[in-house]
Amino acid sequence: MKEEGAGKTGERQPEQKTVELPDKMFYKIGEVSQILGLKPFVIRYWESEFKQLRPSKNETGQRVYRKKDILILQRIKELLYEELYTIPGARRRLELDRREARKSEPVAELGQIQEILHRHKKKLIEIKHFLESYPS
Repeated sequence: MKEEGAGKTGERQPEQKTVELPDKMFYKIGEVSQILGLKPFVIRYWESEFKQLRPSKNETGQRVYRKKDILILQRIKELLYEELYTIPGARRRLELDRREARKSEPVAELGQIQEILHRHKKKLIEIKHFLESYPS
């Protein structure tokens, strides 16, 4: 079994498999359990161990998961069951994955941001003038 520090960044990582998800916004824990092949109690336990997992609750208090949550659960399952990380090691790996993903996100140039803000300001001024001209 890999120790807590296992999974160094220089190691070749297996290709991430993507799960086929029905097209909907929210999934109940039973659906997530079937999709990922995990028992519901395992999913609930992982919620207590991984801060990245914080599913919402619906009006009846049931957990509801989004696609993002399911992808995180899938990654945790890969780290623990396939790559044999410990839970603390998997936590660190998820954090490292998150940081690497943020680094690779495109960063808009200052000029692009200023142009977008200028267009929005112009539209807001137009809306303001329209509202001011509307009789009360």
